[in-house]
Amino acid sequence: MSLLTARIMKLATVLATFGATFVAMAAPAHADDSAPVRSLLADPTQLATWLRDRDPVIEASTAKIEAARAQGEQARVLPNPQLQFTTGGYVLGNTNSSNGGPGSTDPKLSLGQTTNYEIGIGEMIELGKRGHRRNAADTRSREAGETAVGTLGGRLGDATSALGKLTYVAAKREAMAINLDAAKKLRDNEKVRVDNKDLSPLEFERIELDTLELELQLGRAEAELSSAAAACSAALFATCSIQGLDVAALDAGAPLPAALPETQGAIESRPVRVASKLEAEALGYDAKLASARAIPDPTISVSYMIDNLVAAGNQHQQLVFSVGIPLPLFDRGNHDAAAARANAHAIEAQDRAEVREAHGLVDALLSQRTTLQTTLQRLEADSVPKSTQIILQTRRAFDLGQARLADLLLVERAHRDLLLEVLDTRFDLFTVRAQLRQALGLDDQLARTGGSRER
Repeated sequence: MSLLTARIMKLATVLATFGATFVAMAAPAHADDSAPVRSLLADPTQLATWLRDRDPVIEASTAKIEAARAQGEQARVLPNPQLQFTTGGYVLGNTNSSNGGPGSTDPKLSLGQTTNYEIGIGEMIELGKRGHRRNAADTRSREAGETAVGTLGGRLGDATSALGKLTYVAAKREAMAINLDAAKKLRDNEKVRVDNKDLSPLEFERIELDTLELELQLGRAEAELSSAAAACSAALFATCSIQGLDVAALDAGAPLPAALPETQGAIESRPVRVASKLEAEALGYDAKLASARAIPDPTISVSYMIDNLVAAGNQHQQLVFSVGIPLPLFDRGNHDAAAARANAHAIEAQDRAEVREAHGLVDALLSQRTTLQTTLQRLEADSVPKSTQIILQTRRAFDLGQARLADLLLVERAHRDLLLEVLDTRFDLFTVRAQLRQALGLDDQLARTGGSRER
């Protein structure tokens, strides 16, 4: 028994030391930038603003909006004109005579008398394409905006979960500390009885073992608290303090409105759903743009030509107008159009499946929320008071010698487990509320309104 006790004490010491070290390593460098955990957990609007100003992922999504807008402006730019320069009239072999007769004895023409030069500019005129290209770019710009809203909403849900987990483990650690203090008081009181020979050393060893087990549990709770604090600090980009965190803070976290929005409409209006619809719409414009390749885009050119072959009767200076029309014989965009339509159909089908799954998730969460609320009410109103009464009666009976030590330890362990079950139920209820906020788009709505910058 003494060897087991020593090993438990050593393990508890190691866990406590690990927890303290982990806290020191996980703390951010700027300790003065501390996050108000309790208020952020209770006020999602404040949390959305906090993340908007600090989260690099939100900054990246904003940059993507700007990129999409730039692509929209690019779709309105005309094709660049083409500057052309040509020269010709370089005779290979003998030139004709100046009079042009084959048997003429007049001198042959010089290079300066045969060459010609032409400089011009041409512009391609797109037919039936620019409108589709603009519409696709503008639609994707709107899609980038919806994606940014969804990104902030998702990060808001992640931060809420991290804050709730920290609050839960802080309350759990406090409960462990209270249990340990109670066990130490019992041990100290029973030590007097051992000294007076009213309690056997073996039974006192059982009390010490129970106390050491609680010390071990407290060490584990300290390590878990350190891990949750590090995760919270990473999610909020600031130090997460555990000061003032209790069960009441957990109950206030991830609040839901008194009247929840209608499920189908809430799911359909989520940014991820809107963004997928916009992408399908943009692919429709891509398909029309690809099909428009069957319409040839003429290139209209005008050029100025100097022709030195005036000996042949040519005009020395001329304006030349030309029209070039590509022949869409091979690439008519059929395959690209078919691929775009198929991708749009795939997005629409996937979206229908995800809407159905989201609807089922909301129904399951609502049912789970009702069950947890009923369970928590019964635990607090019935089970905990009865367990507390049983402990008091058992302790009095033990002090009077009418109950065994094993009975006292058993009811105390059962009471501690019951209190932890109440805390776990509260945390499960918080988790359901946080998931409902995500599934019903409540966090997305905050990201769209309270969490968006004025532009």
